[in-house]
Amino acid sequence: MTQSAVSRHIKNLETHYGLRLFNRLTREIELTEAGQRLFRTVEKSFNAIEAASRELAPREVKRSLVVSILPTLASTWLMPRLAKFTQLHQNVEVRLHTSIAPVSFERDGIDIAIRVGKPPAQRRRKGAPRVDLVMTVEWKGVANDRLFADVLVPVCRPALLGKRATVDALALQRLPLIHTDSRAHAWEDWFGTQGVTYRPGARDLHFGHFFMSVRAALDGRGVALVPDVVVEDQLASGDLVIASPARVASAGDYYAIYRRERADEPAIAAFRAWIAAESAPVLVAQGLAD
Repeated sequence: MTQSAVSRHIKNLETHYGLRLFNRLTREIELTEAGQRLFRTVEKSFNAIEAASRELAPREVKRSLVVSILPTLASTWLMPRLAKFTQLHQNVEVRLHTSIAPVSFERDGIDIAIRVGKPPAQRRRKGAPRVDLVMTVEWKGVANDRLFADVLVPVCRPALLGKRATVDALALQRLPLIHTDSRAHAWEDWFGTQGVTYRPGARDLHFGHFFMSVRAALDGRGVALVPDVVVEDQLASGDLVIASPARVASAGDYYAIYRRERADEPAIAAFRAWIAAESAPVLVAQGLAD
């Protein structure tokens, strides 16, 4: 707007109100007392209009994503990484449900689930430790993305081994073994892969979930047989050590499973891509990448 146009608008305002609104100085103008009163009133009006405009403007819809996941994997692997997903996808609100039960997407209102086992079309590893869990109540219409392998490792406090770095399977039998109820056959099958017949010990302990077994191992109560992904931090810090060098992949892998018809929905597709990227280094470290 030109200077002459500004001058015309000022003159029109002063004529309209019948008041002098500006003092004209040599190189500038300033508001008179009447002009200041008008400015304060107009400023409030414009601020109200701006606030109303923000309120009425279309907002980005926040999507909720319900993820069902195994309890120990949730607390030890997913939770430490989840902030990265929410930073990348601030319009997605992730709600975690923990369960080891077979997932029912419709009944439980689940968008995507993380489970361990083998989908029907996937070949099981021959002679590998059994996975007793069922992934879903119905595979019809359900798709899956493989995340990483279920590699079982025997871990304990360093003091439990004394001066030995590791022990063989026979020596391991003489130590208190920590069992996890959701994998009732894990120790029996692990010893079988080592050519040793498992015999229950009087000092053996039993717990409901892997996170309980890990806690017991940290307390020095015995040797726990757990998936490698749930003890990454404890092994890195030296709080736990590998008790026997045999790392055995079970008959199952970890998968993200979801309804095929919903695979490309924005929130589900974003989570699938993100968790695949987070899982890739694990699979490579396990030496089992396709």
